[in-house]
Parts: sequence; C-alpha cells; structure tokens
Amino acid sequence: MAHVFRAVSESPADTAAIGYKLGRLLESGDIVCLRGELGAGKTVLARGIAAGMGADASRVASPTFTLAREYSGRRPIYHLDLYRLSGPDDVEDAGLTEYIGGDGVALIEWPQVYRYLNEIDRLDVSITAPGAGDTGDTGDSGDRRELEFRAHGARYESILEAMGGC
Repeated sequence: MAHVFRAVSESPADTAAIGYKLGRLLESGDIVCLRGELGAGKTVLARGIAAGMGADASRVASPTFTLAREYSGRRPIYHLDLYRLSGPDDVEDAGLTEYIGGDGVALIEWPQVYRYLNEIDRLDVSITAPGAGDTGDTGDSGDRRELEFRAHGARYESILEAMGGC
C-alpha cells in the first residue's frame, strides 16, 4: 500500500511553507516529482523546498525554457522541467539523467516524460486547484490548492511520516 499524505494550502505562502517543511527533510539522491497543471503552484512549492534546504528561494524560477536550473543549498538542488520534451529519449539526449538520483536533490516538473520514472523510488507530489475542470465550474478556486504526497519507497515513506502523514 502506498503511503499518502495530503495537505491543503490556502495561499502561495502556505504552499511555500509546506515545501519548506519537505525541504528540511530531503537529502542527496532524493527525487521529488511535481505534478499539476500550468499555474498549479509547482514552482511555488519548489521555492519552499529550496528555502528549506538553505537556498535563496528568490532565485528559484520555473526552468521551462532552460530545462534545468541548479541552486546551492545544504545539498545541490536540481530543478528540472520536462514540459517541452517530446519523448523519453529527449531526457537522456538533453543530459538531464545525470541530475536524477545523484549528489543533490532532483525536483522534476512534468516527470511523466522520464522513461524510468516507474522504476525508481521517489516522492510524487500532485497539486490541484479544487473545482478546476468540474462541469459548470470556471476553475477559479483562488489560491486554494490541494497537495497529495505519494511515497514510492521506504525512504519517502519515512519523509511522509516526518511530515505528519501516513
């Protein structure tokens, strides 16, 4: 059974605070996959994670056009965005596999493109705006977000337990 932790954020500051708590628990080799629609708050969560790891959160920006950004914290932080990649070979061709499971923490936005995703231990984080996509709903849920953390592997189960989940 997968370990799951759920949290609700009422604002970007709440989302960053949740990320901060997670960032304090991450170590070298950890992999966090960030899932959500455009504008869901993946980069806001990444800023919080970076701050929790001792990096300057104000420098954290979406790596959409650069594919990867690196930040210095107590461990290196590799913020990857696979959105613009068209297929699994593109991840390897772009040299991004060296960042995954290495000497730092990999934060991966749009991870479904990575061909080996289901073969590795990782923490999946899904961010949704309640009501978005419901019939008759404008999708305007304000700043409220629902975050679901799903552990794949014992390391990530212990992280979720430390966050207060499971």
